[in-house]
Amino acid sequence: MSKLKKDRAALLLTILFFLWAGILLFLQFQEKDVLTIGIFYGSNWDVPGTEQYDVFDAAIERFEKTHPGVRVDYVEGITAEDYSQWLSGEILKGTAPDVFLVLEEDFDSLVSTGALKSLDWKLERDKEAELSVFYDAAVQAGKYKNEQYALPFECNPTLMFVNKTLLKKEGIRLPEKNWTWEDFYDICKKATKDSDGDGKIDSFGCCDYTWLQAANANGIQPFDTGGTQSHFTDSRFMDAVTFVRQLEDLNENYRVTSEDFDLGHVVFRPLTFSDYRTYMPYPWRIKKYSDFEWNCVQMPAGPSGRNVSGMETLMAGISARTKKEEAAWDFLKLLTMDESIQKMIYEHTSGASPLQAVTTSEEVLNLLNKDTPGGSDIDLSLLDKTMKTAVIPAHFTNYKEAVEKADSEIKSLVFSGDDISTAMFRLKKEVDEILRR
Repeated sequence: MSKLKKDRAALLLTILFFLWAGILLFLQFQEKDVLTIGIFYGSNWDVPGTEQYDVFDAAIERFEKTHPGVRVDYVEGITAEDYSQWLSGEILKGTAPDVFLVLEEDFDSLVSTGALKSLDWKLERDKEAELSVFYDAAVQAGKYKNEQYALPFECNPTLMFVNKTLLKKEGIRLPEKNWTWEDFYDICKKATKDSDGDGKIDSFGCCDYTWLQAANANGIQPFDTGGTQSHFTDSRFMDAVTFVRQLEDLNENYRVTSEDFDLGHVVFRPLTFSDYRTYMPYPWRIKKYSDFEWNCVQMPAGPSGRNVSGMETLMAGISARTKKEEAAWDFLKLLTMDESIQKMIYEHTSGASPLQAVTTSEEVLNLLNKDTPGGSDIDLSLLDKTMKTAVIPAHFTNYKEAVEKADSEIKSLVFSGDDISTAMFRLKKEVDEILRR
């Protein structure tokens, strides 16, 4: 055989070898089970600077190493604002992801329409899956009628922001840890004044403190857990509404806004932990609150309650139609229960981890205090205590309609001179009709 023919034969064999190898790799890739997940980019807490994809990519890399026969896919480019609509469309088409994030506002409808698989089947059998590793309120957020349908992925408790500069200017001490409504009102009264002598109040005690926050702090929820009746005529609830009206009365008909707080004219404003994480460090701090120093404390306690706050929870669950139950469960467990993955919540997002061991770790404390102004380091025990005592909304079918009706009526009542007791009895009757539907 000539040298030319030998070279051609060798070349042909080489081409056939790589073609054969490519086909094998392609078939191997195609033969892998594909686990789909539903996620979004950005923050559902409405703050900038979140890099949530990094957390999921790390979880996927870990998962695929321990599950070599499974490939994890997700659709890129879905924003937090568009996520609910996208997920609803996928569910209607029968192409819902095997595992997907669950927004708190979507949870009730996803359960009631049968889109989420109950997790009790796995929690009862998997000895490595202990719900006690989470903060209890975060677990309750994913529970419906005593069944667990989702696990917590990220939390966002509410804290009370304090303008330290304004307090110092007025000679008022920062509130103690176990402060009360009485302390809150006294500070607001001292801070509300006409500071420049032009006849108009320009320094204020608080803004955005709601009747629901007051009710939580006074040991009462708007509705019972089953959503069968409201609690508006309970004396603790009426005391909460009365207190919010007293705070507003200090402002002499001026509606204090978030802009007033941003400009440094207000002492107190309830905001979320994601706001703290976003706007405490440079450069977002400079863009948002450049003219005053601030920090956060727990919410004040009512006479019948404790220093408790509301908490939002971003959850993750498994599609009721998944055909990959075992893989879906393993991925869900990794995403929510693995400490190394959950620590990334503090590195790449603005929320807090629902895992107690992560949120109370020294590593997280150092991370939270990095790049914050001197004297403004967060007290990690504050975050831990806030999440341990957090309050979450009740889960029932007509919750959204009932709470929106209550919010509209109570907001109007706070700024009116109407009798609170009479208004609460009327509101209870109207809302209880909604609950009975």
